[in-house]
Amino acid sequence: MMDSIYPWFNDAWTAIHRNEKLPHALIFKGKEGIGKYDFAITFAKSYLCQNALSSYLPCEVCSSCKWFPDSHPDFKHIAPIESDDDETSKRKTVRKKNIVINQIRELSEYLELSAHQEKGKRIVLIEPADSLNQAASNALLKILEEPPENTLFILVTSQAQKLIATIRSRSQLLDLRGPSFDEAKLFLDRQKIAHEESLLSFTGGSPFNAIKELENQSERNVITQLLSQGHKIDFTKINYAILTQGLDWTINMIQKWIFDLLLSFHTQQSHYFKGQEVQIFSQTKQINLNTLLLFASELNELKKIASHPVNQELQLQNIFIKYKQIFEPS
Repeated sequence: MMDSIYPWFNDAWTAIHRNEKLPHALIFKGKEGIGKYDFAITFAKSYLCQNALSSYLPCEVCSSCKWFPDSHPDFKHIAPIESDDDETSKRKTVRKKNIVINQIRELSEYLELSAHQEKGKRIVLIEPADSLNQAASNALLKILEEPPENTLFILVTSQAQKLIATIRSRSQLLDLRGPSFDEAKLFLDRQKIAHEESLLSFTGGSPFNAIKELENQSERNVITQLLSQGHKIDFTKINYAILTQGLDWTINMIQKWIFDLLLSFHTQQSHYFKGQEVQIFSQTKQINLNTLLLFASELNELKKIASHPVNQELQLQNIFIKYKQIFEPS
């Protein structure tokens, strides 16, 4: 729980509290790993606080603050659960974490009860909102069309485009900017988290993603070494232990390398792999651009089914085979 607001959110924090009449639904949108959830949870706590401070932060001493979040009767947090990918799908082998219709039905029953506190204010936090499946989205929309009195819905997402248009149209968007590179670096330094500056570049400047990635250093090193080999890549050196992070994570890392290849091809600079900038530029002199663009498109399609329980080792080997082909002349 935050006892203050991350510096990069100060403007958004002030703006939202200057809004004298809040809508019944807010969308907190921002890129992944910048602390959107912490911002939302602190706002929810201050909204329900019985004696918020002049800075709008919660007082931390009233009964509402002491209840929050796990025991607060007027706060409801809805998060994904493991479920079938799609209720209408004939293939039930695909499983991932979604917010499903039964959760929204339970929410509807909860909203029929009276609020506990005298002022009658309630908060419903849905996070990440882009994990709502179609049925759950439709059920939530029905609630938002006739929202209960004194209830504020907060939808937190890094992919607002995945929310159905009718939910977006019934909500007010608050765009949460991420930290600058210097702000992110200063934050990690003040938290006494040892890191290389290249890690922040790799995570697009997201400090919390950088913290997560510290645990994946060995896997990132293995993949980086393979990608660095270009047309000389040795498939016998593929260490399938990297799949412990999931094929989706591995594909995402390869996509970042491909992005840097394209960027370096045009600008001689890299965005994600700053430590390999010279090496990546050297590779651009060998690539077949059309094959590279086709490979990038194939990675996008493969990522959509990366959680499917197929032979992921074979999938990974095929990816590197196709990667090698981008360095072969047409």
